[in-house]
Amino acid sequence: MKVHVDCHGCEQRELDAERVINYLKANGIEISNSPSAADSIIYVTCAVDTANEKQSLQGLERLASEKAKDASIIVGGCLPSISPEKLKDFNVAATFSPRTMESLDSIFTGKISVLMSQIPEPNKTRFDKTAKSVLEDSLSPRDEYEIAKSGFKIRVNQGCLLSCSYCVIKEATARLSSTPWDNVITQFEEAVDRGEPTIMLMGGDTGAYGYDTGTRFHKLLMQLISTEGDYKLFVHDFNVNWLLRDMDGYKEVFQYNDNVGRLRTLDLPVQSGSNRILRAMKRPYKTEDVIDGLTYIRRQHPSIHMGTHIIIGFPGEEEADFRGTLRLLAQVDFDFVTAFAYSEHSRAASSNLPEKNSYETIAERATRMKDFLGDRVKVLGV
Repeated sequence: MKVHVDCHGCEQRELDAERVINYLKANGIEISNSPSAADSIIYVTCAVDTANEKQSLQGLERLASEKAKDASIIVGGCLPSISPEKLKDFNVAATFSPRTMESLDSIFTGKISVLMSQIPEPNKTRFDKTAKSVLEDSLSPRDEYEIAKSGFKIRVNQGCLLSCSYCVIKEATARLSSTPWDNVITQFEEAVDRGEPTIMLMGGDTGAYGYDTGTRFHKLLMQLISTEGDYKLFVHDFNVNWLLRDMDGYKEVFQYNDNVGRLRTLDLPVQSGSNRILRAMKRPYKTEDVIDGLTYIRRQHPSIHMGTHIIIGFPGEEEADFRGTLRLLAQVDFDFVTAFAYSEHSRAASSNLPEKNSYETIAERATRMKDFLGDRVKVLGV
């Protein structure tokens, strides 16, 4: 039996796809590089917004057109949970979500002896987009961060505790589930022993680590950066809410890091500099608290790089709200910013909000943000 595995999605879905490949290999199933030569195709998808859902469906159309006549298609990732109705035209044999990957055991009944639960989380994937693996002095903070995303990764949790109005991913990843502490430590020590130059922590809601198990992310960070070794630690998608809630604990981490220099970058999605828009987004913090907390880090611990995410043109965002975002960006002085043109999903709560901004308004604000931040900002969606 031959199986072709493909993926469209974020780094976490790429880790899912790699785990599927490792599962198939452990059971003696051959991996085919060509969909046309496979008996079955497994496609791991994204549906974070309309644009990515469309790209996932386009990929599914391509695979359906290239596959052998009798080959089956199995769809995983977020799309089956978020928009199952979009799959009805593709004769899909089975589906699974990021939290139901064990269902592959029943899909491949009779062909497996090693269960999915026995397959460990991978730390690198063949889907990584960057070939570089080392940090150089000439690299910008964003370039370092992008390299780290394709380096050694540890998923510290899945799911989320919040319900942001623009997000539908929770329908696929469910409520927060933190990776056991000892499991994280074991993976981290393996990376250090192997001499991995970068280690990235990621998750569905990275900074919420431990809220379901009685610990906190800052305690994990302190133990990790206390580990001797020549590495840099990066934190992906660290909702600023958790930083602000446990700031005293993080201050201890940052002070310790001043002596060891191992914590390199925090990616802290803020999304907007307007309290009114943050409320509409259901983000549980205020811009003044963000500015106070992050300018403290910038002032007291300048060796730590900070990035953020911004949504441009959220429903109801007016000129004054956008100027508030620019003011926040100016005051915090992030090392890099990723700005997304608002692209809603029909199942997101924000799709029901009034006062949608036009594409022209969003594009004009995106241009102004580029002019304001220069090469520190990457704008997606316009």
